[in-house]
Amino acid sequence: MESSNPPGRANPVGRDADLYAAVQDIQAGYWMQMRQVLAQTGNWPQWTSRTQVLGVVAAQANVVELWLKEEPESLAARVMYARVATERVLQAYRKNWARDYQRVGDLEKLVARAREACRKAGEGNPDDSVPWICRLALAETDTTGRYPEHHVAPPPHEYLLPGGPWGLLGEVHRRDPFNREAWHRMSQALQARPGPAGRQAVATDFARWTVSFAPPDSPLLLLPLYARVQEHRERRDSGAEVMLNLLWTREDTTRAVTRAFEGWFRKCDPATSSQLDLNHLAYASARGGFAQWATEVFAAIGDFATPAPWQYDARYPEDQWRKAFEEDRVACLRSHPRQPGNHP
Repeated sequence: MESSNPPGRANPVGRDADLYAAVQDIQAGYWMQMRQVLAQTGNWPQWTSRTQVLGVVAAQANVVELWLKEEPESLAARVMYARVATERVLQAYRKNWARDYQRVGDLEKLVARAREACRKAGEGNPDDSVPWICRLALAETDTTGRYPEHHVAPPPHEYLLPGGPWGLLGEVHRRDPFNREAWHRMSQALQARPGPAGRQAVATDFARWTVSFAPPDSPLLLLPLYARVQEHRERRDSGAEVMLNLLWTREDTTRAVTRAFEGWFRKCDPATSSQLDLNHLAYASARGGFAQWATEVFAAIGDFATPAPWQYDARYPEDQWRKAFEEDRVACLRSHPRQPGNHP
């Protein structure tokens, strides 16, 4: 599929041509292509990623509700409604509804609706991890501690990790071990209520714990790079820009880049990999002085740049994130032109 991205915008589907067609269909107000692409989805990781992208797009309209009304027994429609209902909660929460006295009741209604949608989707297919991932995502918004499942003690002897939705993560793991989205959702939930240590410390501790037992080729090996981006962002926002370059050349960061590149990237298929993961690895490689590796990752990204992490770069305003991407890409290509046989 050729990229249709105008400069400065991101394509959420990457190279997935079937998913791209479904997104366009949703934006036109139709659901048949969505049903077809989900029916042709062949494995749990792809099912997770496709339903996530479709849920973000469909949350802006009533397409899934129309599908569910037409086919109330459809398991795929139930899962997509859980996705849509959850995404609407997350969007409302990030608009500070939880802090707006006038909107708190509205947010609670959305949460109740999403939780019920997750329950129905889970009953329809107990083996599907997506309803549990949605419940895990909702934990980020539980600022009052209303739901006990969001406040469970961490695994035994993991004293650096805070309480959180550990039981929900376990439910996902039993169905789809080391599900990429689930671990990212867990990190976000823990960071939502970090305590005195701060968001960055929680992200770092959780990432370090995860990679200690994740499979050697797992995309979860990139979690430490996401934690570094969080630290980069916090330092930039606090005005400590002079320290940003040192952050990416620290020994623990270079070790994380090496592990992610050699363990995950060398074995991944860019056509089915997360574009966010590829962009985070390119950013960390370029910032950390691994220009040759960064050149290979930029080639794998192609036209599918994502705003994060480039939007957190101190060189340009956030809405000019593509300038940071292009500047690093061109610099790496000039210093290390691609050779035949490099990663496609």
